[in-house]
Amino acid sequence: SDAKPGDRVQVLPGVYHEGSPGDLNALTIHSSVELVGVSTPGRPVVLENAGGQSFGIWVSPPDSSGAGPESDPEHPPCGISGATIHTFSLSGFTVRGFAVHGVHVACIDGLTLKDNVADGNRVYGLFPVVSRNGVISNNEVMNTALDAAIYVGQSDNFLINGNRVHDSLLGIEVENSRNCVLVSNEVYGNAFGIFVDVLPFLLRETQQRTFVAFNHVHDNNRANTAEMEDPLSVLPPGIGILLTGADTTTIAMNRVTGNQFAGVGVANVCLAVTLLGEPCTGLNIDPNPDGNHIEGNFVHGNGSVALPNPLLNALRADFAWDGTGSGNCWKQNSFGTSVPPALPACP
Repeated sequence: SDAKPGDRVQVLPGVYHEGSPGDLNALTIHSSVELVGVSTPGRPVVLENAGGQSFGIWVSPPDSSGAGPESDPEHPPCGISGATIHTFSLSGFTVRGFAVHGVHVACIDGLTLKDNVADGNRVYGLFPVVSRNGVISNNEVMNTALDAAIYVGQSDNFLINGNRVHDSLLGIEVENSRNCVLVSNEVYGNAFGIFVDVLPFLLRETQQRTFVAFNHVHDNNRANTAEMEDPLSVLPPGIGILLTGADTTTIAMNRVTGNQFAGVGVANVCLAVTLLGEPCTGLNIDPNPDGNHIEGNFVHGNGSVALPNPLLNALRADFAWDGTGSGNCWKQNSFGTSVPPALPACP
């Protein structure tokens, strides 16, 4: 993009093909700008894959993109210089049909993604990583086949609210991040609803202080289309909310219904690793979920479909906990079934 720092760029309705077929990114932005799609009902602003493009909108410092290690989408070094872009905003856009990410945003302080549609982007829809002080609000994200529709990774202080997320492998994922809030989202028709998790061997090594409240998470029973080497591939579809290795999460006042394996699950990272047939050793993280509070939720009609794997079938319930970690507790929830039958009560 030729936009200068601080520019507000308004785009009129229409279908746009930026760059050339085969380019890595359709649109690349390296500065602080506000990009506004002036969409009206029936007349959207659409950025569409021109052919063979991997990323729709790529936003990062100039030396966080390219052909070398700086382009690794999950391990961005924020530029060889350690640079950060101060503020970026995207609103009113439909980003459609990209092979990897619809919107990839790295190394931003002050991010806003609101009132957008991300449709049919293959790996991730909206993907902010190694960023802080962000808002992801009132977007619709769907048809993300291989991973999360909305992903926040290795980031701090994000609000994810009012989004509608459906028909993807995973609805919303917050990974290796701190102080994130997920409120009033509707998440349905995915294989998995909301995941809060920690993974090894990333730049940030903890997942802490997440607040998940007032979300409607229902009927996430889509087929699991994860690639074989992905840990997600070993999980049965039908999970509403899952904490894996996450610490100090509050899950409160959510409505979680109709997920065929588990409504709300709490588990050790090693569960998926073991199901993959790999040893859970040499990790640079604490794989246990600790200090999580699950309070005041309505969790009914989950865990309704039997599974051939006895280990997994034994966890099938509205509330499922594999017994790992310390300080996890449940309080004043409305639910039908739980594993174990008696869950630790919050003080």
